[in-house]
Amino acid sequence: MAAYFGLAWLISWAWVIPLAATAQTVYQGRGWPTHLPSLAGPLVAAFIVTGCTTGRAGARDLVARMSRWRIGWRWWLMACSPLGFLGVALLGMAAVGASIPPTRDFARFSGVPAGLGVVVVALLIIAINGFGEETGWRGYALPELQRRFSPLAATLILSAGWAIWHVPMFFLLDSYGKFSAPMLLVFAFGLACGAVVLTWLYNHTGGSVLAVVVWHGLYNVAGATAAASDGSGTIAAVVWTLVVAQALVLVIFEVRARRRGTPSVLAAP
Repeated sequence: MAAYFGLAWLISWAWVIPLAATAQTVYQGRGWPTHLPSLAGPLVAAFIVTGCTTGRAGARDLVARMSRWRIGWRWWLMACSPLGFLGVALLGMAAVGASIPPTRDFARFSGVPAGLGVVVVALLIIAINGFGEETGWRGYALPELQRRFSPLAATLILSAGWAIWHVPMFFLLDSYGKFSAPMLLVFAFGLACGAVVLTWLYNHTGGSVLAVVVWHGLYNVAGATAAASDGSGTIAAVVWTLVVAQALVLVIFEVRARRRGTPSVLAAP
């Protein structure tokens, strides 16, 4: 695990730190400079460590989980739940007469050129951001950690490594650079809550990396585009709050299950 986290950080930071050190800034809706290549760090690290430890068999298993789509329609609904949270935010804004951002703003994502359209940008985010991160975080690190720790403990350890991975990006991404000091704590807490939801989704879909990739990508479409942060940032706040609420409910039931000696809520059924 130390080798995995070290490689994931090193590979990603090798792209991010030189850009940040030369005072480059990644903006939403601009294709250069971009941080997108750095998002492949967790994926590359996962295949390197897997190849060194379990060889071709392990690599084939990882690839199989990256394409595991037979998870049942209910779990696909859960994988797509960030779109539902976005719908709640938009309906709430419409109900109170708040200004709803134009559709094109949902296609303005950090490091991606404007004008590609929402569908293309969403697919890019799922492919690059989703597979780049989740193949490593959930595809490799989570199963390995769960061999030694409970699902909740493994999730918290993983979220710490995931948070550290993000650190250099606060010196590169314009959207991150706007965070105040208290918001950094909110960001880390939200990351941990997202990790809880992703652990639950991953374990209950038979280890489908594809399912968590879709959730991660759609969350970023709903909560990390220019539309989400426009104006008061209402959309981002609503989507974040609903994910946190979902995670807290899962943690409450997980703690209750441990106290009663019943099966874990987060573990595979």
